[in-house]
Amino acid sequence: MPASATESDWFSGVISLRLALPVVMLAALWTWETLRPFFEFKKHRGRHALANLTIAVFNAIVIGVLFGTATVMTSNWVVEHRFGLLKFSDGFPTGRFVAGLILLDAWMYVWHWLNHRVPFLWCFHRMHHSDTNMDVTTAARFHIGEHFISATLRLMLIPVLGLSISQIIVYEVAVVAMTHFHHANVSIGRADRWLRLLLVTPNMHKVHHSRWQPETDSNYSVVLSIWDRLARTLRLRSNFDSIEFGLNNFADDHWQTVGGMLRTPFLEKTLHSKRVEGKHHSELESRMPSPSG
Repeated sequence: MPASATESDWFSGVISLRLALPVVMLAALWTWETLRPFFEFKKHRGRHALANLTIAVFNAIVIGVLFGTATVMTSNWVVEHRFGLLKFSDGFPTGRFVAGLILLDAWMYVWHWLNHRVPFLWCFHRMHHSDTNMDVTTAARFHIGEHFISATLRLMLIPVLGLSISQIIVYEVAVVAMTHFHHANVSIGRADRWLRLLLVTPNMHKVHHSRWQPETDSNYSVVLSIWDRLARTLRLRSNFDSIEFGLNNFADDHWQTVGGMLRTPFLEKTLHSKRVEGKHHSELESRMPSPSG
């Protein structure tokens, strides 16, 4: 079979996997959560899931329409003109491919960190953190504004690094798999401490969704956990079952509706809600475990 045909078949397979994986991961982890939840589910689990997934479908359609073609065209131009930092590794195609995935994951760490540090970005990202009942559907709960900014920046990152569309899609597959996994209301027991040496795990990400600000502002990695170790933003605790999810200023039920979620970024009085709640919880700091690598 000609190499071009083989590459075309491989690419088609990756595209199919990218489209099917969210549904497969959602179904598998929803079943796992149902049979063996780490936290007992609160009431209205179905309503909670429907709201989060409605947001997810809306985001997928809008971002796909606005950025799908632009991403493919930009990436194809980059490859055709041998543009970007990765062009220096042209003689090592496998190494170049892996390097692109690693650089994308490093960027996702930086982007996530910025969402917590820049007030304007936090206004959008806090919708994700306002979920008081984190489960697998939380992996898809992001404001359209955050997706729009992220997709725009990635569009600029493609020519800077010289990313191919194959690298982008393969990395998206990894992100979908890992974010569904580490948001799920499950536990992998003692295996968590070993797996998190390489990858982000459910316990590691539970800490990130804590209401207590020092924990919220930690564990920013998306796929590989090494970035938190290198940046010294890794934070662990021994009593994962005592974590409270959500944000104090968005604890009411109406913030968990589709309308409430979409309005979350636009309330000036709660612009610095994370910082305020950090003060509210300052008395807990002496009782909390120290950051650990």
